[in-house]
Amino acid sequence: MNKQSHPPLDSLHTLSADLASIVERVGDWIYAVPGRGGHTIASAVLWRDDILVTTAHPFRRAPNEISMIDAAGQLQSAALIGVDSSTDLAVFRLAKAPDAAAELGDATSLRAGHLVIAVGRSASGDVTASYGMVNRASGSWQTWQGGQLDRQIRLDGGLYGGQSGAAIVDTHGKVVGIGSSALARGYGVVIPASNISRVVDSLLTRGHVARPYLGIGAQPVALPLAADHGDTREQTKEHTNEQTALLVTALAERGPAQTAGVLIGDILVAVGGHKLGSLSAMRMALASHVGETVTFDLIRGGVGQQIAITVAPWPTSSRRC
Repeated sequence: MNKQSHPPLDSLHTLSADLASIVERVGDWIYAVPGRGGHTIASAVLWRDDILVTTAHPFRRAPNEISMIDAAGQLQSAALIGVDSSTDLAVFRLAKAPDAAAELGDATSLRAGHLVIAVGRSASGDVTASYGMVNRASGSWQTWQGGQLDRQIRLDGGLYGGQSGAAIVDTHGKVVGIGSSALARGYGVVIPASNISRVVDSLLTRGHVARPYLGIGAQPVALPLAADHGDTREQTKEHTNEQTALLVTALAERGPAQTAGVLIGDILVAVGGHKLGSLSAMRMALASHVGETVTFDLIRGGVGQQIAITVAPWPTSSRRC
């Protein structure tokens, strides 16, 4: 009797082999952060050139120098560049640059139900992997530490020990972010690649992560139907369809907004083409413009106009936007 083929089993074998191949390739970009007793306290990803990114929370205080375990099981010295606790990221520079860094993907492509792989490394140098699916994928959100992430991507369970800082990889083998076990109780959270790259850029150029600051208090409101919005009438009509904008309710003394001429009662509609339906939308729109002058569309007394504001870095003592 001839043996019959089993297509479903063949398909599973092919899937298994493909996933293992992805893990093996990604493993070349993964380092281990060793702790006491031969344990891994976190994994780290070779983000670019000689730059390693991991999560900040496993360190009570990130050391200025640390040894990381590479794909060959060897210790490699790395120096701290900086930490951004608001997004749970710590960035290090390797003393010796490896041959190739991670291939980055786009976290905005992830939806609930998509399969992802967390790839880490053990203290003995072995690659570790866990497979799961995206439990939730939605818009931008603010972490409990005050950081603004481009996407809220929650995994369907927690991360294994040592896999905070692990690469989160899609089925194309692209690193779409790193995993953190400190941003949501009981779930692993994906810090998107776009956020990580901005934090790395900021730490490399400024030595810290600059948050945008205007010196305003604001709340979302329904846009009024104005009879005349001046030169920006048509643009304001477009935003009216979006239903919400930001009403300025407070101004910091000598803050960027007050200095530029913003008044309490002004309604901020858009900046640089980005609609301002919420404070988080404004923070995202301004995230890459600290130190730059940007133009806001606003409504004052029912009339649309524009105003230029120079975005300042966030002062540590202020709670306003």
